[in-house]
Amino acid sequence: MKKILLISLLLSLTLYARDVVDNVGECKINWSEGVIICQGESAEGQNPYAAKVSAKVIAQRNLLEVVKGVQIESEVTIADGMLSSDIISSRVQGVIRGLQTLSNKYNKKTKSSIATVKLQMGKDLLAALLSDPNQLSWNEKVNQLWNSFSFITSAHADTYMPNEKETIKKILKDLRTQGNKDGAKYLENILSSIDKNNFSGILIDISGVSDFKKAMIVKLVDENGKEVYPAKLVDKRTLMKRNTSVGYMFGIEDARKNKRVFSTPLEIKASGVYKNKKSNIVLTKEQLNMLKILNGNILREAKIILVLGE
Repeated sequence: MKKILLISLLLSLTLYARDVVDNVGECKINWSEGVIICQGESAEGQNPYAAKVSAKVIAQRNLLEVVKGVQIESEVTIADGMLSSDIISSRVQGVIRGLQTLSNKYNKKTKSSIATVKLQMGKDLLAALLSDPNQLSWNEKVNQLWNSFSFITSAHADTYMPNEKETIKKILKDLRTQGNKDGAKYLENILSSIDKNNFSGILIDISGVSDFKKAMIVKLVDENGKEVYPAKLVDKRTLMKRNTSVGYMFGIEDARKNKRVFSTPLEIKASGVYKNKKSNIVLTKEQLNMLKILNGNILREAKIILVLGE
């Protein structure tokens, strides 16, 4: 019965087969949606109230155990924080207690109940973990991680749209004819900026990276391990909204249609992670140069999806 209920729930939540989902005990971590869904089943022979309360408590306990093992980034798990800080432990448990209950169904025959609960990695978990950073410096690694994010929302400086390109080209031609070098240079820069807007996001194919480990904050690094993303590009609000610094999907065709990068993403293929930091993806100099010519808002708004395979 429990399996049937979970399957129907997943279908109702449109957790597609192409999504990247980890099954952990009575829980499912959907990395594509940035959610964790868990179930808890009460003992039999209880009245409705007692059974439902018991089922929810068990579901929360199952969720807590799963959350502890979730990687924040390559070298830090939620459990590390809970062990190192009473503040972190209290906040995580507080999030678990206040999470969303999707269903809590009582079975009159068995006099038991099955509760299903849901937690969002960004809105629920990271929102708690990333607040009051001065109190959240569990260790040097985490202190550096929190300090790499800002609460200041990046400005959107794009003024000209692709559909204005032809008009700008005509004006540019006139300025060149008139010998107006400064005006021509200005419009050439505008055209260059518009060309950067041709890509709507980034798809990184990591299907050949066998030792990659999923985390909420995946980093892109150069061949020396220096972080180039998210670095100081993504603010906390964007990260909470996106749930993770990168999206996760199976299937390049499905990924191209995902609203996170839709509709003309830049596509690159990564070959490995940086040493033992298995959530840090290494990009070559050529690939990093490709990122540099992109509209800066693509990185600032975390419009990146990792494609794990077909």
